[in-house]
Amino acid sequence: MNERVKQKLDGKKVLFISAKFYHYGEAVYEKIKTYGADVSFYYERDTNFGHVIAANFFQGSIDKRQDRHYKKILKEISGKAFDYLVVIRGYRMKGWFVEAVKAQNPGIQTLLYEWDSLSFWDSDYTSLIPHFDKTLSFDYKDCEDFKLPYAPTFHMDEYATIEKTEPEIDFIFCSNYTDEKYEFVKKFIDYTRRKGYKVHIHLYLSWFKYYKEKLRGNIIDYNLVAFKRLPREDYFKLFCKSKTIVDFSATVQSGLTMRVIDALGSGKRVLTNNANVAKEPGFNPHQIVIYDAKNLNLPDYINDGEYFEKKDYSIDNWLDNLFFATAHLSK
Repeated sequence: MNERVKQKLDGKKVLFISAKFYHYGEAVYEKIKTYGADVSFYYERDTNFGHVIAANFFQGSIDKRQDRHYKKILKEISGKAFDYLVVIRGYRMKGWFVEAVKAQNPGIQTLLYEWDSLSFWDSDYTSLIPHFDKTLSFDYKDCEDFKLPYAPTFHMDEYATIEKTEPEIDFIFCSNYTDEKYEFVKKFIDYTRRKGYKVHIHLYLSWFKYYKEKLRGNIIDYNLVAFKRLPREDYFKLFCKSKTIVDFSATVQSGLTMRVIDALGSGKRVLTNNANVAKEPGFNPHQIVIYDAKNLNLPDYINDGEYFEKKDYSIDNWLDNLFFATAHLSK
């Protein structure tokens, strides 16, 4: 437990609003509670199928839907007193919502964390920056452009407890489908087959997205994708069995993905196309192998199963950054 985080949170009331992305929002919620805080937790948007339909076919209605969602939160918290407002991402959140929370809670500290790159999604958060006491980002470029404190994402606690074992798989690549990742997977499978490596790939694609792409004329080989999400427990088992974790970051994103963070936190080797990882403290090119997706050529030691010193990217450390990080990255 981080003692100075405990001093910040013990006995405090927190309004926590987070993106729904796998189990990560819930994990932060549970961790904050372990520090003695009373937490009211809301998702940043409705999580029902109605939002999926609106996002894909009725984009013009999204802002109104989000306004209703945030007004509903305000109504539900009316009469409650909070010491902190903590927001992860804040999909289509407007300044009026933050100001309304402040008006209900004089003296509240407001903290915004962005774990998506500004250039990579459809919710421009820059208008929110003046309304929050502090805005942090995982993205190097966003931190440089807007003079924000840098705070990498986090791994679950179990990754720091992984013990050295004899791996059964050379590489695992588990991610959600994008066109870029799909093209990479095809190249990576061809490369590793020629080299004789043992690989496990789980590229999740919903049936909805599959048929949507098909209607657009994009033919996707269904043998290369998975139509079911990989459960957290199954991913962790595969992770433990693997020598090297493979990461493919979007070319417009400079921040480190969860896969890189998981690998660094567990002491495993990671293969990534994101050269920005070289900026991380203690960067070791033998552990973090940066590859060119257009010209795959991996070093011979890539699958030797070596373990490395574990680095602390825990949620505890993330909370420390949230409350105490102040320095921005200089160009």
